[in-house]
Amino acid sequence: MDSPDWTSLPPDLLAKISEEFPIPHRAPIRATCKAWNSAMVPVISPSPWLFLPDDDGEQHNSTFLSLPDNYSFTYPPLPDLCGMTCVGSHAGWFVIADRKRKVSLLNPLTGNQICLPSHVAPWNVDRVDLQAFKPHRVGKMVFSANPTVHDYAAVAIYRVTDWELIYTKSGEGRWNLLETALTQNGPKHQDIVHHDGKFYCVTHKGEVIAFDLSGVSPTVTMVAQSSGLASIIPAGSYYTYLACSSTGELFLVLKLASHYVLPNDVTKSEDVVVLRLQYSEDQPCWDVVRDLGNMSLLVGKSNSISISTEDLRGMRGNCIYLAELLSTTSSEGMLICREARMFDMKKGRWECLYSSKNFLPNARKIPVFLQPPFWFTPSLL
Repeated sequence: MDSPDWTSLPPDLLAKISEEFPIPHRAPIRATCKAWNSAMVPVISPSPWLFLPDDDGEQHNSTFLSLPDNYSFTYPPLPDLCGMTCVGSHAGWFVIADRKRKVSLLNPLTGNQICLPSHVAPWNVDRVDLQAFKPHRVGKMVFSANPTVHDYAAVAIYRVTDWELIYTKSGEGRWNLLETALTQNGPKHQDIVHHDGKFYCVTHKGEVIAFDLSGVSPTVTMVAQSSGLASIIPAGSYYTYLACSSTGELFLVLKLASHYVLPNDVTKSEDVVVLRLQYSEDQPCWDVVRDLGNMSLLVGKSNSISISTEDLRGMRGNCIYLAELLSTTSSEGMLICREARMFDMKKGRWECLYSSKNFLPNARKIPVFLQPPFWFTPSLL
């Protein structure tokens, strides 16, 4: 007796069957074959999502919060994610790492995985051995969209003597230092994003540099100087985030730093400055942005996202969405706070979207990895 041809089921029946499954199971069912993919509704849950790390530092399940409909759900445990820590996210993929320095890209919806090099080229020419890649030294990592085993590029802000850039791409067997003589007074990179085939990085001075890794050797271009920033930014210490709109406009989001105090009152106004890079006949310059219109920017440890909120119920335009991890220590131990907050630029205040606090007494070992929530846009590629 021949096996039944499940691909020949009527499309309306397939669509009805898929609606009976929980959201976490709909993506793999739809990815079974072309017939099922075309018959079933492509919507999993409106993106963007917020990836919520486990409080114990050991990632077991994949828990997400869909911001547009404020609905949270948990995907079944993936063997490749258990015991791993996320150090970056972009276009439906995570960068995951473990304590044995295994680093890879993982699509948590499809299970597809791409292994990255586990060694870094030595900085000193007198060294002949490679350094082991150390995930806890990663400040941030981003990578090209829709990566494959044979076509990917990744760049990380990595702490050596300072926060420097390292990169790898398909065909490379190691991470290499991404050097440039364009910046002033050392690298000290603050944030990095990938957009339209290039990597953009901002330094502590406010300089923006673009890197193109598509050729044999990296191509480096100065996009914006730091001149003029001091005159438009209020005094204080700021966390700096770089974002890019869908049309290619570059933005700087500056959030007043609170190094030692957790934000007990999330509705209290804090200093947030948003700048847009404007091009003139002389040279590009930064201008303060008062209104983003229907656009909002999602920043944090993942690749920054710009969205149009016009057709997204549950999300507001003219806002900055921030995912972060804050910690404070005392004689009793460490308080770890994972938060996602929204800054309404018109109202000038923060609103809390998600908050999780975990206290670790001194008797307990502090985890090597402390990961914040991550913005995530689902992809079946």
